[in-house]
Amino acid sequence: MRRGGISAVVAAALLLVLGWGVAELYRLRVARGDVFPEYSSLRADPLGTRALHDAVGLLPGRESVRWLRPLERLDAGAGDVVLVAGLNRFRRDLDADAWAALDRAAVAGARVVVAWRAEAAEPGDGESARLIREAPWADAPVEEEKTTDQGKKAPVDGENDDEDDLEAEDKPAKASSVPDRPPPARFAGAHERRWGFRLARRELLAKVAEDFDAWRAEGAPGAWPAVLPSWGSDLFFLPRPGDGWRILYKRGGDAVFIERTRGEGSVTLLADSFLLSNEAVQRERATAVLAALLGDARRIVFVESHLGVERESGVAVLARRYGLGGAALVALVFAALWIWRRASPLAPTLPEEAEVRLALAPTAGLEALLRRAVPPAKLHAACVDAWLPGATPADRQRVTALATPADPVAGYNAATRALSRKSIS
Repeated sequence: MRRGGISAVVAAALLLVLGWGVAELYRLRVARGDVFPEYSSLRADPLGTRALHDAVGLLPGRESVRWLRPLERLDAGAGDVVLVAGLNRFRRDLDADAWAALDRAAVAGARVVVAWRAEAAEPGDGESARLIREAPWADAPVEEEKTTDQGKKAPVDGENDDEDDLEAEDKPAKASSVPDRPPPARFAGAHERRWGFRLARRELLAKVAEDFDAWRAEGAPGAWPAVLPSWGSDLFFLPRPGDGWRILYKRGGDAVFIERTRGEGSVTLLADSFLLSNEAVQRERATAVLAALLGDARRIVFVESHLGVERESGVAVLARRYGLGGAALVALVFAALWIWRRASPLAPTLPEEAEVRLALAPTAGLEALLRRAVPPAKLHAACVDAWLPGATPADRQRVTALATPADPVAGYNAATRALSRKSIS
């Protein structure tokens, strides 16, 4: 094999080793899970929920699945538990369609568990919490949508966000075109009004460390732990009276763990997702609470799409789905063989001479030019015409007196004899 072929083989081997190293590093990072967002079931460090996902999958008769598609397309109903962990009010909150999908799942019979990320109080939260507590509730739950006489969808009470509600408070009240319509509730989004709760944040002025833990309320089962330690969130819920909310745990006198029935299913809200994390499962596992949340559900759905982890559709995804991995591998092998063929021929090549010698006369160029430009019959006449301007009158007379020969060589010899100064005997 030539030196170039050996270099190509070495380069290909180095590329294979490099690719294997990168794939192994990526596998280790994915196995650890720190490339995924916090409270993702794909994350194995303390900030993920993979321990709960894998443990549920090992139980007999249970199925643990990850929902990697948009939440609006959620397919859940009776016998399912939907876990939405790590929700953020500011960066990773759900839109109206996602909340409506969760509500449909609860109405169909699923248990929907929504847990927010822990948030620390900031200056001014005490005053905001006071205003939220004093704000009156609407008299009746708000429907998802209403239809006008023309058949068009009318805006729903509460579709505006908190800022719109605050701005509306400063404007003069206008007469409503719908009779007996309750005024919109302040400090609550559309999904909060639909389920009947408010989510707020306040400053906890505690003098003892126990006040920062979550304590079991009267409505919680007696088998549950009396204290949920490491509850580091200053978020709390304000349930709407008359909606059937059960307060399960309190922190500083406010509800942080609540539950209610919704249609054929139920809705459970947690102000801190730590209870579902890997760290809590390992160090401070509340087994009774987790068992009650999962219940006897056959399928537990861990929602990942709200964290930004979604399954993308493309050619590679379709190829894996339909088992075309072997065809792709064969195509790569053929591509490698083609590159090898271009770099180094598979058949042995004949030895080549070290030097190519050119056997050409000095007049070869002139001869080739004459052969292309002057026919053989007119070669003698062309030579004579080119010679005459520089010849003497006597030489001209001797040459012109000669007869035109048919053969250029014979004519050249005859002209040479005529111009010779010596007589040839």
